[in-house]
Amino acid sequence: RREIGILKAVGWETGDILAMKFWEGALISLAAFFTGFLLAYAHVFFLDAGLLEPVLKGWAVIYPRFSLTPAIDGLQIATLAFFTIIPYTAATIIPIWRAAIADPDMVMR
Repeated sequence: RREIGILKAVGWETGDILAMKFWEGALISLAAFFTGFLLAYAHVFFLDAGLLEPVLKGWAVIYPRFSLTPAIDGLQIATLAFFTIIPYTAATIIPIWRAAIADPDMVMR
């Protein structure tokens, strides 16, 4: 909030602050999405899903042969991106908007 008050005090418009924070939140959420996606893909397909293997195989004493074939579905990735990036970006914009419409003097106190 204090950062926003300082930006408003030096002449930034509310729209400028919202745009800056929107792109900041979008960049962070995109980086987190791609990092998580790549780590999950590597874990499942290159490290043989060591953490998920017992869950996928069940609790049997004799495990069947287990291998996953790498596949990428664009619709699944787009849906996953939508449900991770959009809520995070919205969750960052709403509090910033509240602070950006306030008086700079009140925000910096």
